[in-house]
Amino acid sequence: MKRKTTGQKKKKTGSIIAVIVIAVIITGGIYYYNHHKISETNVQWQNVSGPFAINKSQYKLGEYVFMVVSNLNPNEVGKIVVVDPKGGVFLMIPFNGTLKTSFHQLFKPNTENVGGEKLCTPADLVGRWGIIFQGVPYHPLAFNVTNDWIPGSQSEIESIPPDLCK
Repeated sequence: MKRKTTGQKKKKTGSIIAVIVIAVIITGGIYYYNHHKISETNVQWQNVSGPFAINKSQYKLGEYVFMVVSNLNPNEVGKIVVVDPKGGVFLMIPFNGTLKTSFHQLFKPNTENVGGEKLCTPADLVGRWGIIFQGVPYHPLAFNVTNDWIPGSQSEIESIPPDLCK
C-alpha cells in the first residue's frame, strides 16, 4: 500500500477548497438573482388600471415613463393612446392578448414627436398627460410632467424653431 506524500495531500486539499469556493460563488449568485427578482416583482406601482400600470404619477422633464402590461386576457385587443397636455395623440401602442400577454414600454415626453397638437418647446410638455385604453373597459391613467429637469437632460429636449412648428 502506498502512502500519500505531502504533495498529493496538498493537491487534494487544494481541489476541495476550489470546489467549496465555486459552490459558495454559485450559491451566492443564485441567492442574489432570486432576491433581485423578488425585489422587482414587489415594486409598488402607483398608477394602475387593470393589467396596465405606470411606475409613477409625476415625472420631470427628460424622464422616461415606464409602463408595464401584464396578464392580458386573449380577448383583450386594442390600443394604448398617450395624450399630451394639449390633447393631441403623442403615442399609440397596439396590444393583443392573444399574441402577447405581457410587455414593457418606455417612452419619454419630448418635442421630437409632432403628431396631433405640436409640442414645440419643453414648456409644452409640462402638464397633465393621459393614457387611454381603446378596445378594453379599463379606466384611463393620468400623470403629470413638472417643470423640473432630470439633471443633464436639458440638451436632450430642444425647442423646435417656430417656422418648423406651425
